[in-house]
Amino acid sequence: MKRTKPSVFVYILAYIAIMMRWMRRTTVGKVVTAGVLILLVSGTYNHLSAAPFFADNAQPKLTETEKVEEKGKAEIAKKAEVQKQKVEEAKAAAQPAQSHTYSLVVTKSAYRISLLDNGTPIKEYNCAVGRNPGQKTKTGDARTPEGTFKVESINPSSDWVSDEDGKGAYGPWFITLDTRELSKGEWNGIGISGTNKPEGLGRASSAGSVRVRNSDIEEIKKFVKVGTVVTIRE
Repeated sequence: MKRTKPSVFVYILAYIAIMMRWMRRTTVGKVVTAGVLILLVSGTYNHLSAAPFFADNAQPKLTETEKVEEKGKAEIAKKAEVQKQKVEEAKAAAQPAQSHTYSLVVTKSAYRISLLDNGTPIKEYNCAVGRNPGQKTKTGDARTPEGTFKVESINPSSDWVSDEDGKGAYGPWFITLDTRELSKGEWNGIGISGTNKPEGLGRASSAGSVRVRNSDIEEIKKFVKVGTVVTIRE
């Protein structure tokens, strides 16, 4: 019986088997195996890096017409955003501005004046009130009246003279209160003013009017006008 000659493929497989056995058993074989693996990994990585989906220019390039279209879309989007912002600004401008209604509350027992904006306290000032406690009933009783009044007038008072404290006793401004409903004509001249004796603030030391520092009356004057409500309470 005639024997067939083994094919080249069989010899190659046998050679590979011998080489793999040698590589596993010897130190040199292990080193060679590691080198081969490194070469295979490096080659694979280089191959993948050169692939289109890994390349920097993987995105398809736009034609000149497409570039013009993209630019036009960007400009339209930008104009739309600007227009939206203008509409929002117009809406905000159309909103009515919040009005301010200022008033004053004098608390005699605390020697304090509170400035209110729409009923909300926004600032306080130290003050002096009449020397005697209780409700005012007549001229010269050195009492500060209690009740709700309105500003009658705002007068420059730097040159005014007081029988007790002389010139400048009322500071730069005297805010006169309309007390006619309470006094029935029996007394008048009550208001809020500055003073030439700041050491008397925080005490019951005046002839009946409410006094504050000259710098404070300058500030208070900015918030009040004829008709501003002033409440005086114990």
